[in-house]
Amino acid sequence: MRKVYIDKKLKKYIIPSEMRNSSKAENKVFTTGTRLPLSKEAKYIRLFTAWARKDGSAGSIDIDLGGAFIKEENGNLVMEPIAYYNQSADYAVHSGDFTSCKAYRPNSDDTITAEYIDIDLEKAKNAGFKYILTAEFIYSGDRTAGNYGDMDAWSGVQLLNELRTEKRQSINLNDSLFKVKLDGKFQSHAAIAIDLETMEIVIMDQYSEESRGINVNSMARKMNEYKKLIFNASEFNENLYDLLEMYCEANEFFVTEDIHSADIVCSYNDEKLAANQTMFNVSNNLENIINLLN
Repeated sequence: MRKVYIDKKLKKYIIPSEMRNSSKAENKVFTTGTRLPLSKEAKYIRLFTAWARKDGSAGSIDIDLGGAFIKEENGNLVMEPIAYYNQSADYAVHSGDFTSCKAYRPNSDDTITAEYIDIDLEKAKNAGFKYILTAEFIYSGDRTAGNYGDMDAWSGVQLLNELRTEKRQSINLNDSLFKVKLDGKFQSHAAIAIDLETMEIVIMDQYSEESRGINVNSMARKMNEYKKLIFNASEFNENLYDLLEMYCEANEFFVTEDIHSADIVCSYNDEKLAANQTMFNVSNNLENIINLLN
């Protein structure tokens, strides 16, 4: 009987109920509500939105990034914004408002124009915040081809060694811990949130057709809805761990908690395994795992 190890972190990896619930993030399929762990050693993070013209040229394109820091007081949700009009607080610093983009040549220069929010996680938690949400609003773009028609844009999170000490208008996309490529015909998008209590990235990937779209204020007003449908999605939706466990039992595979004794390892992270073990990073290709277990 073949032994299969299933990473328990996959209990927070939500299975999409339909294709429109899936988010395509750099060739990895994620579902809204899925939680990805931040490093336990993480002290600082950068939430960002980055963009470039499709032809790589410099030019005028304006995307705004805003953050909503949310706490609960006397049963009510209280939000404090960090945006271009409120650029700094003790726990976070906004990069500022940029209305154009630099030339982008990923094969020779990996830096790309970005607005971002640098966050001191410990200070944010000590200030009483439970959640951090981000929203991106597009002020310019090719309206006939969709708002992303003339640009490439990404939103995501990076780990930092320290907070920004000098003004910069670009980041290196290769340093991203997680990023999603924006794709749609909408003016606004909410990419991710941070749960400060569990130290996890929560995948939002919510688009809006509203004229002013999703912004930090509307996001804060929707927080009760988000908490049930997105933040607590693993309590109401099937997760990948349970699916794989049931699949193994139905096909008479033995599920082991010892990763080193397993023939097949299903994990979110790339583990270091022995030569005789088969490793699958589930965020890349679930179909290959199912085929192997057959």
